[in-house]
Amino acid sequence: MGRMKEVCIQIMNANDGIPEGMTIEDVVRMKELEIYNWREYEREQERGRVKFIESENSGETEKVEQISKKFSSFYGEAREEKGGE
Repeated sequence: MGRMKEVCIQIMNANDGIPEGMTIEDVVRMKELEIYNWREYEREQERGRVKFIESENSGETEKVEQISKKFSSFYGEAREEKGGE
């Protein structure tokens, strides 16, 4: 319990008090990240969300690119056949 008390003291010192809306989950995460300033912590959380969203969407982007390549090559071959006749 002493370590969590030290973390809470560091957070309070870095933020001139307890940040509004801070939960115990935030305290634990801040300790893991070793970030005690609330604004820095929020920025880090946002970066994490953006990376997560990008990683989820990257698979969809790859699928769309593969499909568009498949169709574009199909249409490209069709044009060549028409031009050759």
